[in-house]
Amino acid sequence: MKHLDLGGGPAAEKLGIHYLSYEKDRAEATLPVEGNTQPYGLLHGGMNGFLVEHIASSLAMRHCPEDLVPVGTDLHVSHVSPATADEVRAVGEVVSVSKGSIWVRVEIFSGVRLTAFGSLTVRFVKPRI
Repeated sequence: MKHLDLGGGPAAEKLGIHYLSYEKDRAEATLPVEGNTQPYGLLHGGMNGFLVEHIASSLAMRHCPEDLVPVGTDLHVSHVSPATADEVRAVGEVVSVSKGSIWVRVEIFSGVRLTAFGSLTVRFVKPRI
């Protein structure tokens, strides 16, 4: 599937995620704040969680053995401060990879200010379909 190679997919497209760079061990993408807010006008915290899982999963796809599929198993997100810019920028980097799993850390910025950070552990498993 082409979207697996590109780290995209329907949810990312709907939310407005745009990749700035996409390498084997590092990815950087933006997400618009407008349209992704909670009732008080701030970026919804769930968008931070989505960014962490999406960026980390896209990097996991690049490391996953061909006969397996990547499955997120442990997501952590910490919200540090509200986003005040028109978009946030997420930077994900592979921290650790083995034959059976990968761990990716993601930092999210509003301008130059850190607004959230998180990580995702992904296991490589046999497809059940």
